[in-house]
Amino acid sequence: MSKQELFRRYIVFFLALTIGACGVTLVTRSHLGVNSVACLSYVSSIYLPVTMGTVVIIFNLSMLILQFFLYKRVELKYHLMNLLLQIPAFFFFGVLVDIFMFLTKNFNPDFYLVEFAALIFGSILIAFNIALQATANVTMLSCDAFVKVLAEKINKKLGSVKLIYDVIL
Repeated sequence: MSKQELFRRYIVFFLALTIGACGVTLVTRSHLGVNSVACLSYVSSIYLPVTMGTVVIIFNLSMLILQFFLYKRVELKYHLMNLLLQIPAFFFFGVLVDIFMFLTKNFNPDFYLVEFAALIFGSILIAFNIALQATANVTMLSCDAFVKVLAEKINKKLGSVKLIYDVIL
């Protein structure tokens, strides 16, 4: 892959993260629920003196560390660059979540149709984010990469492992 192509892919990837952070924020601000990964971050930011983005970073860091334990020593050589590239991705994502949460701090809809519209639009943004990340195909957020590696290691379908992971969260 050429440097220009790789650069283009990373632009798409970081655009996807930006769109995803905006989507997570809109879903959270809708007050109609949050996705499974954002649940811990949101609840922690309410009850602890930390921001939602900080918990997103800590959670992704823990998922990154767990990936190291899933790989055999020989495999780590092959996957090390991808693991290291996850670090700036989840830091960027966590900071963006905090920025979007700050920018929308006064967005507290109390009319159900506005809440529902925020939920739907945020969900569409999250889905678009996932599609763009798959298109970029350079790295993943650690929470998603952990599920993928775990599914490969236990030889189960990704969808089944993701479902169980989401229910546990």
